[in-house]
Formats: sequence, structure tokens, C-alpha cells
Amino acid sequence: REQLAVMLYRYAGSPATEGSLTGFADAASVSAWAQDAMEWAVAEGILTGKNGSALDPQGTASRAEVATMLMRFTQEQNG
Repeated sequence: REQLAVMLYRYAGSPATEGSLTGFADAASVSAWAQDAMEWAVAEGILTGKNGSALDPQGTASRAEVATMLMRFTQEQNG
């Protein structure tokens, strides 16, 4: 999941973000190289937590999760 967030973040031009992951129980599991991208994805509403409290950054994104993230990303880009 964090890898997909990084790809979208870089495609968006690596924008500055003021997002925070502190509300997620597994925020410490986010890889250092993906921290900015995950904060951005959460702040933009592209990535939401599973059951509202876990990001599952190391987990595999299901087909439905990928489709949802891509849809939210395109909506955010076309704002």
C-alpha cells in the first residue's frame, strides 16, 4: 500500500504536505522512504485507514483498494 502511495505521490510531483499519520495505530510501520507520500495520501483523502485505525502500509493492496485510490487520485488531480 505504501508503494502505491509513493508512485502516486511522485506522479503528482512530490507536493509538500502537512499531513500526519498520528491517528493510525500502525503509523510507526510506515517505511522512512514512504513517510511523506503516506502523509500526503492521507491528507488528500487518497488513502484511508482500514477499519478507521490502521494504514497497513506493508500490506498488499487489493484490486478494490487500488481502484479506489486511483479514482480518488484522479478526482484530486482534477479538483
